[in-house]
Amino acid sequence: MIYNAQLRPYQSRAVTTGIRQRVHAGQAHEMSAELRRSVIIVLCASIFLVLACSQLIHWKIMNDYQMVEQKRAATSVLVTENINLLAKRASLMSKNRVEEVAADRLNLHAPGKDQVHRL
Repeated sequence: MIYNAQLRPYQSRAVTTGIRQRVHAGQAHEMSAELRRSVIIVLCASIFLVLACSQLIHWKIMNDYQMVEQKRAATSVLVTENINLLAKRASLMSKNRVEEVAADRLNLHAPGKDQVHRL
């Protein structure tokens, strides 16, 4: 070993890029005609498939919407009919109506005060 020698750690120098490296870095690689044609075909096919799938989904949604609207219309008709039937039942079950039908069909009448017998 050598005494009193100045030892510095190794430092690598930054290498500047040469003219060739700069020119090469700026160049764009051209695609071959066959590769370009294949990429265009794949892109067109994928766009077509996306549009076809979106139209299918739109058709199904609109079909379901029309079915829901038909069911909603039928439900509103049934609700109205139910309300009318409940009102008719309430009028038929009223006390006055029951007494009237009993008097006409069965010849039953409410007893008078003199007809009541207590046991």
